[in-house]
Amino acid sequence: MRKKCSAVFLWLNVILTVAVIYLFTPSWAGAYQVISKTSAEEIITQGASLQTIRMKTDGGPLNVYILKADLSDPLLKIDTIVGSDGTMNKNQTVTDMAKRTGAVAAINGDFFQMMESGRTIGLAYQGGKLVESPALRNDMYGFGLTTDKTPLIELFNFRGTVTAANGKSFSLAGINKPGYLLMSDKSSDIDTLNLYNTLWGTTSRGKLSNLTGVMEAVVQNGVVQKVLTDQPGVAIPANGYILKGHGQAAKFIKDNLKPGSKVSYNYTVEPGGSSLFAAVGGQALLVQDGHLPPYFSQNITGKHARTAAGISKDGNTLYLVAVEKQASSDGTAVSVGMTQEELAGFLISIGVWRAVNLDGGGSTTMAARHLGDFNASLVNQPQGTTQRRVPDAIGVFSLAPQGKLSGLSVSGPSLLLAGTSGVFEVKGGYDQYYNPARVSSSGVTFSAPAGAGSFQGSVFTPAKSGSVTVTASLGNVSGTATVKVIGLEMISQLVISPNPVQVEPGKSAQMSLKVKTYSGETFDIKPSDVKWSVDGSAGQIVDGVFTAVQNAAKGQITATFQGLTASVPVTVKPPWEDLQVNPEKDSAVTLDDWVEVQFPAGTTSETVDVRLAYESYFSDVPSGIYVLGAVNLNPVDGQEADLNAPLRVNWLYSKDVLSHRPVIMLYDDNAKQWQEQPARIEGDGTTRTISARVWGFGRLVLVDDKRPAPVFKDTVGHWANPSIVRLAASGVLGGFPDGTFAPERPVTRAQFAYALATALKWPAPESRVSFKDYVPDWARGAVEKAVSRGVITGYPDGTFMPDAGITRSEMAVMIDRALRLDKSDSTLNCKDLSKIPDYALGSVNRVTAAGILQTSEGYFNPLKGVSRAEMAAALARVLYWWSEHP
Repeated sequence: MRKKCSAVFLWLNVILTVAVIYLFTPSWAGAYQVISKTSAEEIITQGASLQTIRMKTDGGPLNVYILKADLSDPLLKIDTIVGSDGTMNKNQTVTDMAKRTGAVAAINGDFFQMMESGRTIGLAYQGGKLVESPALRNDMYGFGLTTDKTPLIELFNFRGTVTAANGKSFSLAGINKPGYLLMSDKSSDIDTLNLYNTLWGTTSRGKLSNLTGVMEAVVQNGVVQKVLTDQPGVAIPANGYILKGHGQAAKFIKDNLKPGSKVSYNYTVEPGGSSLFAAVGGQALLVQDGHLPPYFSQNITGKHARTAAGISKDGNTLYLVAVEKQASSDGTAVSVGMTQEELAGFLISIGVWRAVNLDGGGSTTMAARHLGDFNASLVNQPQGTTQRRVPDAIGVFSLAPQGKLSGLSVSGPSLLLAGTSGVFEVKGGYDQYYNPARVSSSGVTFSAPAGAGSFQGSVFTPAKSGSVTVTASLGNVSGTATVKVIGLEMISQLVISPNPVQVEPGKSAQMSLKVKTYSGETFDIKPSDVKWSVDGSAGQIVDGVFTAVQNAAKGQITATFQGLTASVPVTVKPPWEDLQVNPEKDSAVTLDDWVEVQFPAGTTSETVDVRLAYESYFSDVPSGIYVLGAVNLNPVDGQEADLNAPLRVNWLYSKDVLSHRPVIMLYDDNAKQWQEQPARIEGDGTTRTISARVWGFGRLVLVDDKRPAPVFKDTVGHWANPSIVRLAASGVLGGFPDGTFAPERPVTRAQFAYALATALKWPAPESRVSFKDYVPDWARGAVEKAVSRGVITGYPDGTFMPDAGITRSEMAVMIDRALRLDKSDSTLNCKDLSKIPDYALGSVNRVTAAGILQTSEGYFNPLKGVSRAEMAAALARVLYWWSEHP
């Protein structure tokens, strides 16, 4: 037995500032440097403290939280917290686990199956009871504590046996285990026998989707009740369990566990055996005998939020560590996280002798009860928007009885500006064991050192800059809080937000004022301490709220504080811009220098007024497409406008935000769907412009298309694959149900007309066209669009011949007419010039000069059919040309 002692931690509130230091002596390249560091430590109960370390490193800010527990303190208990009700049935956040169980602190535990059952992968013991057995792997360490509070950070092993009434037995692979991979990468469910009791949950696992022949034996009071094969999960008896087997294990169940027969089982978990009291599973051993281990059995690379459990060399101190990774709302780093190597080095630097890596990332969560509080609260900012529900946690519990009131917990502002005031309060008290005690605030008095400032009740007004200790007293019991007072001479800048102010007519905006100091600190000024004014006729400001006039206007808002002033421009404007389009002139309309719509001369037949406005309705975009901006472009007041040519939409974006596939889409009211518009990207810096040619008015969105790129079985490595993928991603071309594209299949006249119309987004014509022969329904609309634009004329006998294969000459003519290519000054030079039909000669000359169609070894092959691969390549060049030419 280890020697026990009752060491009482002293209250610490130590602030350390270090110039340039190394966090630890690294044994690998790339360890970060610490530029400055602050550390604060507070008691949370007798025998346990919470240390908060904030660092500025060469890689960014870094925050670490350390729960230290004195395992030799008899008034302190460490135990595992499981699920939302003490079983693995439903996960819960760490904060809610701590509140539910009365823990003074808790930190998340084991890795778990997020996508399947939500259960942990490693072992779990709670209150001396096995909740889940260890995984049958030799690379996943765990943390355990025996009944005499001896800590263990080891590879835990499990051995078990199930014995039937006839004496036959079978190896038991695990208790309450979800499916996981063994070291051989084989599923733990294959050929194994597993046991599930009520600590697993209410229902057995039942039939497994990837296995057949899975048998379950329902056992109650040691007697087999029934045996099921590939059936849904069944209720687990309160005084029994389920034996689940596959392969040889299923055969053992079938041959030996007959309904009505008895069955028993036994198991051992080592190290610890029957003395294990609490345990959670983990991953790699991080620290071994105060040093890095020779290698990590597993390594999750990259900088992430991290969780670890460690112990001191004498085994008396438990370290529960949470490394934070989080960004603020504006994207700047709050804490950059650590690599696994950096975490190991940090643990060594604080005196950890042995440590194990626990679940990190979005699971890293720490909760602790601050002095005077009755419940634990969240300590770190989780790596995500909310706390993740986890299956288990390591809890710290106080066994101390209720003692006498010995201190007060005081809260209030940590920063004040001279000339302003702050309210302090006693949020609670604590006894000699640092556990919460209720107090009445009616008898509390506040005071500050002479000359530092004055109190009016609980409101403190500082008199000068410096650090002031505020004292709250209740009889002979007191507590303190420290406030840093900033003098006016330390203010470098007043910062008004928002800046600039842009408000719609008649709408309001909440204004705020911050103070920046020469030392780089920033804090808010209360609205009551600021005098606001508005210059110009843009509106008025009352109690920090600016209300705009009903018409467009400009002005300036000024904030005054303690004789210092700052101003910001204010603009009152509607969320739209109007434009009168003159068909004889080029014109354009711009919305906040963000999106521009150009109308080249001749775009419309008549003068028309149009409005470009912000659009809020875009929830009907397809899944996998993320909207970065939405506008609505339409004629004003019901005017009608026909387009003779497409509009050009230019949209600014940042490549850091729109990082996948930038696309401009227009909603087609007739087809009831969003359609991608032919576009090009301009600029090679961070800020870029996407420009699209658009046939029509309506809703427009700038999106990031994050859908997986189409993949066809028969085009990987094909010369035309880049063009095929691009056109398939934009919806111009598609594949076949069997996953192929059939790149060598010939193209018909109807198919090419359909693809060309789809690629260039032609609007539907006003009148319908008919040919003597039948045009399929799927192609009729595209053919009519092509005919109305003069791209297709049909044959002299009045037929279209939709199923006839299209030749390269015919394709050249259709492309030439569609793009209305200018006459080329170059001379067509090909070996088979004489074979080009007269009607196609000019078109072939123009499309080859434009680089849209090419010769092969000096031959144009005018009468040759067109394959789907050749069509894709030609259409990709058509779209490139179309997006480049107004």
